[in-house]
Amino acid sequence: MPKVAVIIPVYNVEKYLPQCLDSVISQTLQDIEIICVNDGSTDNCGKILQEYAAKDKRITVIEQENKGLSSARNAGFAKSTAEYVSFIDSDDFVHPQFLEVLYKAISQTKCEISGCDFKKIYDNEIPEQSNNIVKIYPALDALLNRKNFIHYNVWNKLYRRDVIKDISFAEGIFYEDWVFNICVFARIEAFAWINSPLYGYRMSDCSIMRSQFNLQKLDSYVKGIEIVTTTVQTSYPDLWKKVKCMCISRIVKMMMNSALRSKNDEIKRQVACVLQNLYDKHIVGYKGLSWLNKVKLYKFLNMKV
Repeated sequence: MPKVAVIIPVYNVEKYLPQCLDSVISQTLQDIEIICVNDGSTDNCGKILQEYAAKDKRITVIEQENKGLSSARNAGFAKSTAEYVSFIDSDDFVHPQFLEVLYKAISQTKCEISGCDFKKIYDNEIPEQSNNIVKIYPALDALLNRKNFIHYNVWNKLYRRDVIKDISFAEGIFYEDWVFNICVFARIEAFAWINSPLYGYRMSDCSIMRSQFNLQKLDSYVKGIEIVTTTVQTSYPDLWKKVKCMCISRIVKMMMNSALRSKNDEIKRQVACVLQNLYDKHIVGYKGLSWLNKVKLYKFLNMKV
């Protein structure tokens, strides 16, 4: 059994895919399985994947119709066998010691998840390695930290399989990482963090995060809140107040600010309806918001819709 499974969802990234694959197959930790899920790409990604698989027996290619990032990650995880799992996006790339450093951090600390910092990439510069000092933090507190220094992303982390085996990525929504990680971090005690930018996160004007706010994104926020609320209230009720105050409030702030930046009055109206519904269910509240955002929430809750 390999030590680490690397799951790479792939969709129309032929320009960047070779660099991503090269960075993974050249890892100093060689005892890995690489599972690439071609999520209905219409460019040359399928051909590139087959060429790499023919050269490296560690690579497995799964072909599926386009179902989205979450579905591709879920399919890759279902196929994997390793004790530890890493999710790497196909337009990004990693430092040669990315997996080795994360794996050693888990082995040395006995934590169930480790993570590292990342570097925003605008060209082909290589992520840097520094001192690789490992620090241990209370898991959920670190994830919910207002500075959010460990980030909600899944791609800069290494997970022990047992911890995530019954938690899937929510399909059909955007921003699935924060939902997944809240549900995962709520069940563990400690998290190992390496303050070295070993992951290269490629900046793109086409990314979901940087594209215009719309009703589909609003629906994703709402579904994510509902999943997190149900999971935490059912399985970890003692953590609900903390999650509501430190996480849900942050999502509410993002929803409000996105709506206020929009020129679409229907977006504002829909956000007001959503917030009122969540407020009535005691899922959304003023606690955890700055005074400015409390004022914004008050205005949304009293908006004539």
